[in-house]
Amino acid sequence: MQSSSRTIFGFAAALLFSGVLPAGAQGLFTAYDDAFSARIASPADNGTLAQFVTVAVNAGQYDQAISSIEQYLIQYPRDARARLAASRLYYHVGSYELARRQVQYGIEVGGLTAGEQQEAVRLLGRIDRALRGVTWELALTGGVFSAFTNFAPGGAQDEESFVSPYGRAEGFVRWDLGTPSADALVLSGSLTATERFFTEDLSVPGSDKTFVHGNAAITWDKGLPNSGIDSLRLLLSAFTVTDRFDSDIQETGIGLGGRFLVRPTVETTLFAGGGYIDLSASQGIFADSRVFYEAGGSYRFRNGRALGLRFVGSNDFASGSGEIGRSYSGEVRYGGLLMNVPDLFAWSHQIAFSAGHSDIPDLSVGIGTNIKSDFWRIASESDFQLTEAQKISVDLAYRETTFAIANRDRKSFEMLMSYTLTLN
Repeated sequence: MQSSSRTIFGFAAALLFSGVLPAGAQGLFTAYDDAFSARIASPADNGTLAQFVTVAVNAGQYDQAISSIEQYLIQYPRDARARLAASRLYYHVGSYELARRQVQYGIEVGGLTAGEQQEAVRLLGRIDRALRGVTWELALTGGVFSAFTNFAPGGAQDEESFVSPYGRAEGFVRWDLGTPSADALVLSGSLTATERFFTEDLSVPGSDKTFVHGNAAITWDKGLPNSGIDSLRLLLSAFTVTDRFDSDIQETGIGLGGRFLVRPTVETTLFAGGGYIDLSASQGIFADSRVFYEAGGSYRFRNGRALGLRFVGSNDFASGSGEIGRSYSGEVRYGGLLMNVPDLFAWSHQIAFSAGHSDIPDLSVGIGTNIKSDFWRIASESDFQLTEAQKISVDLAYRETTFAIANRDRKSFEMLMSYTLTLN
């Protein structure tokens, strides 16, 4: 059965956004240059400072944002809004003592609006928890998922479309162990549910199906000795994962996994990992265990965009039969901040292309007969960040799957529109 290992190896890290967060460095990209020029022209204008820092933060230039706002505070030390923005920046990069100092001074100076005052108090609470070694986050997502599928001529049906609710909850709790290498223990998990009229993993068009995916993990995030690189870490996880396709088919497993994470430079991240899942508690599938692996990396360009590459694969095994299935796929992803509208939203966009191959048992037959298939998929993913805690997402995807047997090919178009509230 085609079902990728959706294992959690690490912890979720929230990208903080706010309408008053600014940032910058000359020569990055057009939006940055415009914001930088406006700031130089009006150095005392809080609005231009806010826009400048927002653009640079969304471009990933946190050092430039901090440098710019510190220079501003030398001239205007009693600007409470700038102090609050500086606190957010320091919190985001993990400088919690400096973050607390800035937000406390901003509160003492006064001049914040009622909403900013509440935000400052909430931020101070998060900073204090971080200083005690505990950070957490919970993201709640609700929306609508729709799909249209066209089947190869001569099959049981020609096409199918549907619209269904979509819900997701995911979060983490991270405990800092207080070591020089910033080791941590992380509890994380997620639960996703949607109604699908057609579940392509099962190769069975027809009949309503409720799809549920859940996972939970405990991860030891361990810093390793390094020389000449920005960061080297090892993440070891014990996890459980489940995929419920319908009342007769449910894949459930427990396993162990690991990932090496390397940052040769501030702009570059590389990773490689793998693991094992015991699937003996599953229902309606032929595999008893699975070995999976992954490798990839990302690079952030000076224009604020990022390029990511990822390769994943798995091999399924059954007792007494050896290997009964395998699958692998690769993905290329590129994107970044497209537009910032002060006090309204910041629009980030990514485009992803993936392709892969699988040779897996066909569950619709019920006798473990393998079917080979190839697929390619292109996706457009847009996030409109409204506030630090709220965003709207619009994801579009087109996929073509070709099977080695007649009358099984399919073309699918999917859309997910959702709203996410992040609590921390």
